[in-house]
Amino acid sequence: MATTNKNNQQLREQLIAAVVKKRAALARAHQIVVALLEPHIEEQTFLAMLTEIDPHNYADIVDERHINKLCGYPLCAVAVEKVPTKQYQICGVKNKVYDLTERKKFCSGHCFKASEYIKSQIPTSPLWLRDREKRPNFKLLPSVKA
Repeated sequence: MATTNKNNQQLREQLIAAVVKKRAALARAHQIVVALLEPHIEEQTFLAMLTEIDPHNYADIVDERHINKLCGYPLCAVAVEKVPTKQYQICGVKNKVYDLTERKKFCSGHCFKASEYIKSQIPTSPLWLRDREKRPNFKLLPSVKA
């Protein structure tokens, strides 16, 4: 009987610790989302923050920056004033129709591609279990210089 109570107590303490850890990770992710809404973000700071968010948080960053009339790519500080009203783009050369819903949130094609490149690298594992994983080495999309 005493061992059962002891095991129950240990299990309860483990559950409480896990919930506290989960809440802390989610709160930190929210802080990062808010921080990345600013116009000027340094590359190294940005890359370091990516380990503590998930793809949903990154999508929130892009959406919130768009609402604030900033380019959705966190490393770009360009204001997006003229947003295209059309939803689709027809390409006669490739004979394709493109949905512009996500593309409208960015100032250029490069920023859209760079954002998608970063988004594809963000781990999908739960935030509170990331301390057990190897830290990913995020890479930025190289800028095209003419």
